[in-house]
Amino acid sequence: MTNEMATDFETLLHQNNLKVTPQRIAILNEIAVLGHATIDEIYEKIKTLYPSISLATIYKNIISLQEVNIIHELKLPNQKQHYEIVKSPHIHLVCNTCGIIVDMDVPYHKFVQSCAQQSDYKITEAMIALLGICPRCQIS
Repeated sequence: MTNEMATDFETLLHQNNLKVTPQRIAILNEIAVLGHATIDEIYEKIKTLYPSISLATIYKNIISLQEVNIIHELKLPNQKQHYEIVKSPHIHLVCNTCGIIVDMDVPYHKFVQSCAQQSDYKITEAMIALLGICPRCQIS
């Protein structure tokens, strides 16, 4: 973890009135490094740094970080929940074979707005995941 990243996470935690702890910094760092991480992936990485950390501590911190909108939970078909650092709305590509998740920077807002106009729904939240087979799995 770079000092700059840790400082940014410290600032983010302070801004959201959360105590800065090494465990929270480690959780945020792992999510940032992995891009999209499950609780199990986060726990496996962090317990090498903090062997006495419990899975319950990871869960409690994930919930706290979600409540202040620092991280976001992704509920994807046929997968465990993943978490990512909150960023601008985007579409996810999910490989049906290997499970990799890729962020797509495409006109998300136009898509959501078009759906709202066609359906007369007032869309309050959108989680868009496109399922397929990634290029690596297509050649395997």
